[in-house]
Amino acid sequence: MSKPNRNPMRAFALVSIITSYVIGGVVGGLFLGLWLDKLFGLEPLFLIICLLAGLGTGTYGIYKAVQPFLGDDQ
Repeated sequence: MSKPNRNPMRAFALVSIITSYVIGGVVGGLFLGLWLDKLFGLEPLFLIICLLAGLGTGTYGIYKAVQPFLGDDQ
């Protein structure tokens, strides 16, 4: 059994990826929702839908990014 790779730069890269997925999904959903609300005149509807979609997309991206670090080879 080999020793796991504990490179601090690898951990920094993982934290950066997780942060970018969370911030990117929420900010992207925010801007898209506000734009669609202004376009169609349905004030909170598209904002809520796009924020939830951005959060879901970010969560899925985090899951896929962390999966190799978990050791599950599926």
